[in-house]
Amino acid sequence: MQVILPDEQINQIQHLISELIKKEIEIRLNNNNLNSPFLNKQQACQYLGISNNTLDSWIKQGLPTIKIGKTIRFNKEAINSWLYSQN
Repeated sequence: MQVILPDEQINQIQHLISELIKKEIEIRLNNNNLNSPFLNKQQACQYLGISNNTLDSWIKQGLPTIKIGKTIRFNKEAINSWLYSQN
């Protein structure tokens, strides 16, 4: 089955998709500042590609953290060193 749309509708759909992609990229860049050497828990999970539960388990196993009051941060270099030491 083939659907044929007028050029105006095709342009509107392309514009809508383009805007959605731009918004998603902005959201990702603003919320996932993975360029920083220090990460919060959500960023650490994304950096490592793991769930929050797995991150908590790794912390109990010795993953280095930086605790400031109730806030936990992770140093990327320390994460990488710890991962390499787990072999």
